[in-house]
Amino acid sequence: MPVVRKLTSGQSASKKIVKKPPKVTAKVLTTRPAQTITELGDTDFGELDSSKDGMVVSYDSKTDMFVLITADDVLVESAADEDIPDEFVDQVEEEVDLGTIALDELDGGSFT
Repeated sequence: MPVVRKLTSGQSASKKIVKKPPKVTAKVLTTRPAQTITELGDTDFGELDSSKDGMVVSYDSKTDMFVLITADDVLVESAADEDIPDEFVDQVEEEVDLGTIALDELDGGSFT
């Protein structure tokens, strides 16, 4: 708002313009921090029910979201470059007892 003052010693008046500071507004979506992972804005889990039990949280760079995938999907993605770490192979060999695997009804297919 301009302020005009009358000078006592001369016949001219001066004008001083006082600018108001800009009004700052900010959008606040919520004042409460997220309490669970599903409340975060970058998750796409769908309905969490018993069908999602045992699934693993993974980041999907294509959608820029966290999604749920199966443990099988984790192994498939890990082996996609055909380079499985030797430590993993060694641990599987140690923990899997081939003597306990039943091969009674194994079908090897047909050969022509």
